[in-house]
Amino acid sequence: MTPRHPDPGRPWSARFAARLTALGLTVGPGAGAVSRLTVEPGLVTALVRQDARTAWAVRVGLAVLGDEEWDQIERAMAADSAVHEQLLDGELPQDTDALFARAGLPLLPAAERELVLECDCPDWAQPCAPVRAVLTELGAVFDSDPFQVTAWRGRDRRALLDAARARTRDGAAVNAGGAPAASARPPGGFWDAGELPARPRGVPAAPAVAELARPAVSVRGRNLADTLAPAYEAFLSW
Repeated sequence: MTPRHPDPGRPWSARFAARLTALGLTVGPGAGAVSRLTVEPGLVTALVRQDARTAWAVRVGLAVLGDEEWDQIERAMAADSAVHEQLLDGELPQDTDALFARAGLPLLPAAERELVLECDCPDWAQPCAPVRAVLTELGAVFDSDPFQVTAWRGRDRRALLDAARARTRDGAAVNAGGAPAASARPPGGFWDAGELPARPRGVPAAPAVAELARPAVSVRGRNLADTLAPAYEAFLSW
């Protein structure tokens, strides 16, 4: 089951608490000081110190999304220009859980069976006080670094940013695919283009001169065109 009405206006901690409550888990301040909280794909671990001598180890497991599901999410992120730009700026959009919901996939826990709550304290309550303390602290961690939400599901900040950059490069390559390739010859290579084709030799000049109207000018009794014809022929055969 995925959330029907994600509320991007609320902090991640409030959305997380609301989701746990909807799953029937009692949430609220727990007992003890939380330390060494670590978020990894599918697992949150922490220590909850009851007093100077006693500390309880807490583990909160969550089903991770598979590679195909993450590929679906990453494609949806790339298709939304606003989301894509925020990712490239190193930010996780506030409505990321809504994007997951539109893709039919959960970001926050969507069913009680997805969660595994473990604690080595003697309290049999579910969740026990140390677990409640860790869940409360985990919500605060999500507010401080929203990428910890996606990391819990299987993709940390670096993985999402790398995927966004890769899809940007792929998109640029596809867009450029139909454009004509630029010449590899540098501008300076113009002068290295090689020898010009051989100039035809022996082409009579008279036809070229004949294309001009015969001028009404004579040189030593000969029309100017007849006088210039030998000069054109000599120039072309030079």
